[in-house]
Amino acid sequence: MTKTLEQILAELDQLKTQMETAAASNSADEATKALNELKPKVDALSAERDAALQAKSLEEMKGELTNLGKVMEELRKPAGEFSLGLDAEGKATADVDGTYGTDHSVFADIRMSNRGDSAARERLTAGLKLGPGMRMTAEGKAMTEGVAAQGGYLVRPAVERQLVTARELDNVLRGLCSSLNVTTNEIQLDQLGLSTTAGWVAELAQKPEGTGMTLATVSASVFTAAGLATISNQLLADSNPAVDGLVTADLAKRLVALEETAFLVGTGTNQPLGILNTPGIGSTALTLTTPIGLLDAILDAIMSVETEHGAPNAILMHPRTWTHLLKSKDAQSAYYIDPTGGVQDPRTGLRGPVKTLWGYPVITSNRIPTNLGAGTNESRVIVGDFRECLILDRQGITVDESQHVYFTTNQTVFRAEMRVGFTAARTPKALNVIGGAGMATR
Repeated sequence: MTKTLEQILAELDQLKTQMETAAASNSADEATKALNELKPKVDALSAERDAALQAKSLEEMKGELTNLGKVMEELRKPAGEFSLGLDAEGKATADVDGTYGTDHSVFADIRMSNRGDSAARERLTAGLKLGPGMRMTAEGKAMTEGVAAQGGYLVRPAVERQLVTARELDNVLRGLCSSLNVTTNEIQLDQLGLSTTAGWVAELAQKPEGTGMTLATVSASVFTAAGLATISNQLLADSNPAVDGLVTADLAKRLVALEETAFLVGTGTNQPLGILNTPGIGSTALTLTTPIGLLDAILDAIMSVETEHGAPNAILMHPRTWTHLLKSKDAQSAYYIDPTGGVQDPRTGLRGPVKTLWGYPVITSNRIPTNLGAGTNESRVIVGDFRECLILDRQGITVDESQHVYFTTNQTVFRAEMRVGFTAARTPKALNVIGGAGMATR
């Protein structure tokens, strides 16, 4: 028979009294003998006491969890009242002794009963005494997350905190061109022309003499580009990630795109004059639409730059033009452009493109126009020594903010601004532009 904790403690008290009596009334040897005889009983009862204490602690913990479960189930209780005892015809009968109504959930009691809750078991025992042909049903509207008004509002959507920002290429021309920091809004560049002559002469003959030196001036102006973004102060305070950082970074990207576009096709009015609109730039006409025709035109442009100026440092084209060349094949399905730079092999396309043509690097920019020509579908290829182009940096991209512009509507204005100039007119023959009907859709 299992002893209770109280019985075990009482027996331990009795043994304690016996040990004290033996120690006080007997000699030392007899007391030691008596204590040795009582010790095993004390150890056994101590072990029983520890086990009983542990069991009591677990029982108390179980009770606390049961009470917590009951509270949670009450909170989850569906809307509506549950009525027990529908007869076979579906007619409702009265609750059994008022056991179920709005105070208890039958589903909660079933769950709590399975967990050992005696009160819930008693309510079920009293309430589920159904007569023949009777069944239990729950009357009330079921809650569902599929309908917002019936529970869907309680389900919070998972929000992905990663925002996709505008993605654009960097200004590739900045890496090819020369740049100069300036402190004014316009500069003048001197072009030096020398007409000297040298030749073979006889003894005592007059040596040839050139006409001398000529000077010309090329001017370049600095222009301002800017953009604004207006954001409510509430959004600035609550956004995560911070919206001001996203907006200013995006404005900076817009300015970078604006800058390179101007370097290529700028009109010179309120913006820099671009390469394609600069007078004196060399040109190569392309009428053939075949890939071989384009490759020959690039060779002609290289020859022109080397003849008029010196070796080019890049071949600039739109990505669609480069892709057109890479995809071009001969009658044997071998690529015209060997991606590896080695012997022509139809399998080399799998190894990835090497962006060079005849040893000159190919640079692609998605800001090279593709809407030129009579059919507004032509692109351009620029071959040249881009180091002869000059970028004038007056003010880098600067971001300012103001809460005063829209103070009454509680908004903040962010302004991104830069001042920059550009010219390709200093040595126009250092560049050669391939264009014409053959560049349509190329």
